[in-house]
Amino acid sequence: MNTVPHTQLSAARAAFACFAAFPLIVAVLHVLQAGQYHPLSQAVSELALGRGGWLMAIAFCSLGTGTLLLAVTLRRLDPQPRLAPWLIAIAALLSYGSAFIHADGSGPTTTHGQIHQGLGVATFILMITSMFSLVRPFRRNPHWRPLATPTLIWALTAVATFFLIPLGGSQYFGLSQKIFLTVILSWALTITLRASRLGSAENSQQPNRHLPLEAERGAATN
Repeated sequence: MNTVPHTQLSAARAAFACFAAFPLIVAVLHVLQAGQYHPLSQAVSELALGRGGWLMAIAFCSLGTGTLLLAVTLRRLDPQPRLAPWLIAIAALLSYGSAFIHADGSGPTTTHGQIHQGLGVATFILMITSMFSLVRPFRRNPHWRPLATPTLIWALTAVATFFLIPLGGSQYFGLSQKIFLTVILSWALTITLRASRLGSAENSQQPNRHLPLEAERGAATN
């Protein structure tokens, strides 16, 4: 990452805040729906069907916004990743769809429930593919090289936990899904935090670059 514009730095910080908001809202809904929602067996999306369920729309929109800002942030990498920003941007749009197309819950299967499930699976696949595609660009950038191997490990873990969801069965579906989401969110939070720190460090050095020029101007004036 080269010199980071103020807008780019703001995007990284806003993305981190949006990603962090998602688990916080989910945690609040666990409290609000205690005794009604079963975290081990029920999917996160089913929180939208209970008390305060409207908060899940905010959570998904926050997740979508954070994902979109992550795509914007990654476009500043040098060399610029060709695939990941686009895949992540598409995943962001799908998250907005998940905000307003609810899951079925324990009732009969419906069309909107199937659409919601399809959106979720597509989002997961896009994010995993993006993680794999970022390994090489990270290795070619000295600022991001320390995260290249961890990103590969995160991607492999995401694949393993993704397949853990159906293997866990209906009894532990919710737990398996939450483990997978934790993997994806922890990676996204780490990437946006790294971008924010790099941007802050580089921008804090910019004024110093102009000090010699300003000193020369002052001397010429005197």
